Amino acid sequence: MILKRILCMMGLAAGLPLGSFAQISEGTKVGINTGTGLNAPRSGVFWTSPTAQTGVIGDFYIDSLWRKGDVKLAKPVAQIGGLESDSIAGIDIRYNVLNDELEVLADPVKKDIRVIRGNQLKSFKSNSGFGMVEYVNLAERDPKGELKGFGAVLASGKVTLVKAYKPKITKPNYNPGFGTGEKNTIVRLTSDYYLFTGAGVEKVSLSKKSLLPLMADKKAEVEQYAKEHNLDFKDETQVAGLLRFYNSK
Repeated sequence: MILKRILCMMGLAAGLPLGSFAQISEGTKVGINTGTGLNAPRSGVFWTSPTAQTGVIGDFYIDSLWRKGDVKLAKPVAQIGGLESDSIAGIDIRYNVLNDELEVLADPVKKDIRVIRGNQLKSFKSNSGFGMVEYVNLAERDPKGELKGFGAVLASGKVTLVKAYKPKITKPNYNPGFGTGEKNTIVRLTSDYYLFTGAGVEKVSLSKKSLLPLMADKKAEVEQYAKEHNLDFKDETQVAGLLRFYNSK
């Protein structure tokens, strides 16, 4: 049944924190069983199919494998029965960077894939195989409106370090006269790093020169930490550890 698993999650999660259970109405139960458990038009959150891309090859996904994840919507979605929820837990997802769409595997048997558009998402969490990783809506965090898409939170707190993903597009360069070149558009994923603070957003590089001045209010402690841990500023995992240390002070 189309969206049956998603709708079931919505029915159980409505009005409660992620992962909690609630009493659902008889109308909602009927909706779940018939695949119409959300009062959403076909152009709404879950009814959309993935955007088709012809003549495009390369990397589209942060992780092309389906991963169990949790979703936080930008706005609550109404159910039959009047209940609303902005959270869905335990669904199979993957994020298409090129299209800015979170793909949801609604029915694995029928290979039915639906999408939640990026502008309808506040954040989502995905199990990478090494633990849950949170991805946040970059546009929502950027008051200048220059960023878009989603970024992985590497460290959060007073200062939040985010790895932002974006597509690098190479257009076709096929020459029919010589039969050389590439006929398809090629997509490769690249990434940038940003620090989110109370003062705004700043693009940073993974370097001592770029990062340490931003933690000048705790210069002695931060420099001591970097020295004791022989910190490699080009290693995002080690830099994230430094940011977590800074936020703890």
